[in-house]
Amino acid sequence: MNASQPSARPLTSKELTDIPVGHYHRVMESGHPVRRAWHLLKFTRVLDLCMEAPGAILDIGCFAGSLLSRASEAQYPRQLGVDILPEQLAFANESFGTPFRRFEHIDGLRSLRRLEPGFDYATCVEVIEHLAPAEIRTLFVEVARLLTPGRGRFVLSTPNYSSTWPLLELLLNRVSDVDYSEQHITRFTYFGLERKLREIVPEIDKYFRFEVKTTTHFVSPFLAVLGVDVATKVGSWVPHSRWGSPLGNLVLVRLARNDRPFDEA
Repeated sequence: MNASQPSARPLTSKELTDIPVGHYHRVMESGHPVRRAWHLLKFTRVLDLCMEAPGAILDIGCFAGSLLSRASEAQYPRQLGVDILPEQLAFANESFGTPFRRFEHIDGLRSLRRLEPGFDYATCVEVIEHLAPAEIRTLFVEVARLLTPGRGRFVLSTPNYSSTWPLLELLLNRVSDVDYSEQHITRFTYFGLERKLREIVPEIDKYFRFEVKTTTHFVSPFLAVLGVDVATKVGSWVPHSRWGSPLGNLVLVRLARNDRPFDEA
């Protein structure tokens, strides 16, 4: 698919508001074992890539706050989640808000401009596949501005369309709350992700270098039939640096912010 011509339309805030408040967090806590393991392992593996040193973390597209709910104060003494859904953010603040962790509403990715720079980590968990190319470019430019030069890390996860994900997507479209065939408008594969991001974001090499590219969710979530703890332990057993399979159902990428100051021009 040409990066500039998405095959479907983006997920709208109206459709997102149809998802019950806190729904996916409740799925993670008490849903079907495979779905629980999927979400728990996803957030664990993302946070595993944000362990260089303690620092401030920004979760973009935080929804109901599930990722930051699992982030410790010791590792992340300043935590901010942002999203376009006020009701989900209210749930997040009520459930997980603390003096060091808060959740704020933004109207869209351009609203990231009102945030002050100084973050050490930015995360974006299964969001970019819902964005049009122009929105992805805005995301990367704003994250480049917000991350501390020479120190910051940007961690992304997205479905891997060179895995069994397309088959899982067909199944999920029958049983899940969102029709992913309609909502995943910019699709990535493990093999083509770097090339495609460079096409969409011409500035990417100006501010970032690709530091880690791996996959997760190969078979481990499905081991939850033996127990959710078994599945999450197996899924976290092999460090990212030693997991070379391109066949996991999610691609995980960490980009390092270089030491070049942000240039709005």
